[in-house]
Amino acid sequence: MKSILIIEDNKVMAQILAQLLRNSIQPKTLLHASSIVQAETIFMKSQLVGHSLDCVFLDLNLNMPLDGLALLSRIKQEYPDLPVIVVTAENEMETVKKVISHKPDGYIVKPLSMQKLNQCLAKVSIFQLDTEK
Repeated sequence: MKSILIIEDNKVMAQILAQLLRNSIQPKTLLHASSIVQAETIFMKSQLVGHSLDCVFLDLNLNMPLDGLALLSRIKQEYPDLPVIVVTAENEMETVKKVISHKPDGYIVKPLSMQKLNQCLAKVSIFQLDTEK
């Protein structure tokens, strides 16, 4: 695993996820965006310098409820092979169905744990990418 982008408006939650990722798959690069605008900037800069992201962890509720869905759709449209894992406190069935219809590669319900993270990473085959270090 080379480069991971965490899109999370809660700084503490982003730090927890980053630490869990460091303990689990030891990425070379961990980038953090606290807003959709920052995330879009990171995507643009990555393209300009030819640096590709290997995985995105996306909070569902950034500035407004469910505003991460629009970003999820855009990422899946522009980068169809880029795994996107939704990380959210939302676990109501209607919300889950709405998110799943946007085809994320994974869905983790907060609170975060190493077990939840590893189960999700195994499902999306992120561990296989770890051998490319």
